[in-house]
Amino acid sequence: MKKNSKTNQDQGYVYDACVIGAGASGLVCGAVLARRGMNTLIIEQNKKSGRKLYATGNGKCNLANAVISDSAYYANGFAGSVVTEGSALLLHRYLEQAGIPLTEKNGYYYPQSLQASSVVWALTDGAKLAGCEFQYETEVYGIERTSEGGFLLKTRTTGKDAGEEETVLCNRLVLAMGSPAAPHLGSGKEEVISTLLEDLGLGYQPFEPALCPLEVAEDVSSLAGVRVRARISIGLAMDRPGFGEDLMEEGEVMLTEYGLSGIVIFNMSTMIQKGEQVSVDLLPLWEDEGKWLEFVHAQEKKRTLFGILNGMLHEKLCRYFIEKRFEEKAAKRPVSTFSDEELLDLFRNLKDWRLTVTGKKADMGQACRGGVLTQLLSPDTLQVRQDPRIAVTGELTQVTGRCGGYNLMYALISGIRAGQRL
Repeated sequence: MKKNSKTNQDQGYVYDACVIGAGASGLVCGAVLARRGMNTLIIEQNKKSGRKLYATGNGKCNLANAVISDSAYYANGFAGSVVTEGSALLLHRYLEQAGIPLTEKNGYYYPQSLQASSVVWALTDGAKLAGCEFQYETEVYGIERTSEGGFLLKTRTTGKDAGEEETVLCNRLVLAMGSPAAPHLGSGKEEVISTLLEDLGLGYQPFEPALCPLEVAEDVSSLAGVRVRARISIGLAMDRPGFGEDLMEEGEVMLTEYGLSGIVIFNMSTMIQKGEQVSVDLLPLWEDEGKWLEFVHAQEKKRTLFGILNGMLHEKLCRYFIEKRFEEKAAKRPVSTFSDEELLDLFRNLKDWRLTVTGKKADMGQACRGGVLTQLLSPDTLQVRQDPRIAVTGELTQVTGRCGGYNLMYALISGIRAGQRL
């Protein structure tokens, strides 16, 4: 199996198709193209395939979700046309045929091995056995169109012999190099990605962090490590409960030295900008302040407010809010020494803890928002409408889904569709 295209290029060799990127969408797309009889080359900048896949689902690889819904993708009907009940069923069959039987837990699909590595190996083996050639540690840094209607890819090595340049010719091209998210996992460089898109004249939305932790202005360092079930609201939903389901979500939140993390925060991070506020409801099970006050009054009068509150919240949160609202020693005061108005004010603070976002932890993000504009692509084939010799798949398209396997599901389905039609 050829690992390098230099000899082929010297002979004027032209591949039927080249796939840039050996991530999830690139591997399945390459495999499908090769099974159709196309001489296919997959070019990957890293030493091996699917480097980001290894970290998916904390190493367990959350491949898909049982709930198929447009609302799982942020303000983008395009993704809903790609990920359908029918395409999800075909994906399950494809994975089984590739040797990846699935198991489901709480609506999340994983490989039965519960190991992301088994998915990477199976998809890589599938592409190799189908006849794909691989060229690793190679970065495509420029693309030109040829007079014959094909593409000339300018490449350079990234390994120990970094900088060696070659060219590769192909008739069809798949852009599957992903987004700049998670650079520590070998993701593409934003400047290189934008150069390639500009070489091809493809419009795109600049990338920005998504599905990532939030940094806040307030000092929450004393709460680092605390996990709490909370309801998160942003935008209009903060002042108008029930306004917009996509602006409110409940689940586990983790407090950090710098701010907020956890799946709920990741989902909300995609829709919030620097300088905006997020509302954290630390008592989502208590909606009626009158009933909460009754509960407090029903406790032993000599018991401290801290002791009563600690039955509902982590002790660090109890101390933080009592001392923030009252004074440092207030945690030791009997509950009977607080007025109803003071208690209700504390309750309201716990129900609507406002924090100001100062930034996003892009280096810890799972995805990016941005990519090739979806109006340029066909949802049925992922081909560029104005040039069907080009397909764009996975994270490189202007599609971002919520946590829970939606992004990987979209990447896999988009890769299969592109491979079937290109």
